[in-house]
Amino acid sequence: MRIDEFHKSINESDFTEEQINIIWDFYVTKSIAGSAAQKRNVRDYGISTLPIKNMLNQSTVESNRIKILPATSISEITTDFKLDPNDDVEIDHLGIVCLTPFFIESEQKPKKRYGDAESILTHIRNAFAHGNTYFFNNGNVLLTDKDNRGKLTASILIKQQTLIDWIKLIDSNEIFYVLHNVEEIENGKDS
Repeated sequence: MRIDEFHKSINESDFTEEQINIIWDFYVTKSIAGSAAQKRNVRDYGISTLPIKNMLNQSTVESNRIKILPATSISEITTDFKLDPNDDVEIDHLGIVCLTPFFIESEQKPKKRYGDAESILTHIRNAFAHGNTYFFNNGNVLLTDKDNRGKLTASILIKQQTLIDWIKLIDSNEIFYVLHNVEEIENGKDS
């Protein structure tokens, strides 16, 4: 499916205004991502590490459709997974494909600079900040990221609700966000 017509900002999504404000604050303004100027540390949420296994389980993305790679290109995988925004995208088949920064010492294998959760959250931050978001009528969202040369570095197709669920999971103590009374996305402003 060609997805150009679904290229929308979060303000054009089905999220309520309260949900938009929380999502923007968590993923962009106060992001755990290293590129955020007002960055929060994971310890600010009262946890020592990001719960990547729980995040991925909550996302309901099949494990064989999750690739977080210390590599220089993801083009073959995004094509195979039908997650390339410049090609046909299967909007019903969730997937997470992204590059993660790495380093190589001598003849060793590449080593990731930081964890998979931080890598995913960084790419989500960049997708929102640069307007690389596609909101579909089926309740899914495609978040893409590119490097300075315009090369695709992430393509993340998840349920819109997953964005809220991950905030609830990471800030489970509601240190920054009171989410127990935030409606599910299915009850958003366009329902």
